[in-house]
Amino acid sequence: GYYKKDIEKILNGTNLITELYYSEVPDFKKQYPDTISIYIVPGDVALAIKNLEARNIEGDEFEKRIHDIKNELEFFSKMDIDCFDYILVNDYNLYSVDEFNDYISKTLGIELHDSISSNGFIDRIPQHIKSMVDDFALKDKSKKVVYTSFDGDDMHYLHDICKTVIEQGKIPLNPESALGYYVSTVMLGGVKQKVMTDCLTLELMADELYVYRNDNVDISEGIIAEMMLWNIIKKNGFSFIHDVRNLDKAYMESLDYDQLTEWVKSQDSVLKQELFHNLLDEYVSQNHKRAYIVANFKNFKHIDWARAYCYENGVCPISPQNILPFSKYRNLKKDYLEARLELLSRVDEVYLFMDRFNQTEELEKLDEFSLAELYYLEKYCKKPFSIIGWDQAKVPKYDKGKKWSLTTKEDIRTRKLVK
Repeated sequence: GYYKKDIEKILNGTNLITELYYSEVPDFKKQYPDTISIYIVPGDVALAIKNLEARNIEGDEFEKRIHDIKNELEFFSKMDIDCFDYILVNDYNLYSVDEFNDYISKTLGIELHDSISSNGFIDRIPQHIKSMVDDFALKDKSKKVVYTSFDGDDMHYLHDICKTVIEQGKIPLNPESALGYYVSTVMLGGVKQKVMTDCLTLELMADELYVYRNDNVDISEGIIAEMMLWNIIKKNGFSFIHDVRNLDKAYMESLDYDQLTEWVKSQDSVLKQELFHNLLDEYVSQNHKRAYIVANFKNFKHIDWARAYCYENGVCPISPQNILPFSKYRNLKKDYLEARLELLSRVDEVYLFMDRFNQTEELEKLDEFSLAELYYLEKYCKKPFSIIGWDQAKVPKYDKGKKWSLTTKEDIRTRKLVK
């Protein structure tokens, strides 16, 4: 029973939500083909009846509602699936509400949730955390970020590489630490061009380029591509580190922009042509974004799911938990925080991963580094961020349909976290 003049408010850009009887939807969609139709079906008839009883619906109205539910289920089993854009199983809880909101948000590109700052959360961050962030923001100079390029065969020297950069007072940006060789390759379908795209996007965040050499081995095609891009975009020099196998005695050979240009010119012309054709030409023409991952310190165990979520959504993950080896910063808390904030200041998007169904409790339990990041975003960066549920990242523990425990005691504790 909608007036046509009200429905046609959509012509001036209004998003109209209508509640239609299920059998009316096919004709409605024919008349208004841009309609987004969501079929809400009860997941459990017994639960639906219990819900009606809780609302004190009685008598003939109660019987009519039960009859309607049965008819809906019958219609659902026989309907033309193309008639509905989305099927939502209603479990009568926050999951169903958030699933509905998520679908509408993504489809229409609008935000349906209040921001964290709107509930006064930022005002409750302890003053000592705010002071550390303020000190960082007011500094004249930031720490240099160094992209550390090395052959994958030398991955066992990764921690030594990070250690030497940190000891120089700089921030190591290592592709293996940041992206994860396995999770990156698997999530990107084993396509090397896609994997290298994230490496290049990571590289361009940096101020300096270090290339770690094993002098007895030719430089790999991936490293050559990184050096070529550095030469094109950064127009800056770089440093060879000889020898990655013995960093305690390694020496640094620094080359300026002109020397790097000559080095690139000296490389095999066919190899360079293929690198441009297969990777660099397309990369330079696109805008591949970086997404910074904010997550509770205790949820580092879930971080690969967060990175996988970024890959699924076409962005390069910047996870400080992986990039910055905490063991090297254990007694340098301020340095660790400032390194995280420096990385945060250089990204395009920010994702806050949490249990979205217990948002208030999750915010109250955030670690001080995550709190500092949110405060920095609010006061200095003015960057919006998206809240991503661990369930959306497909972490088994937060999947309402799975039992992620071995004992009843643990199951009760886990289920409390996610319901």
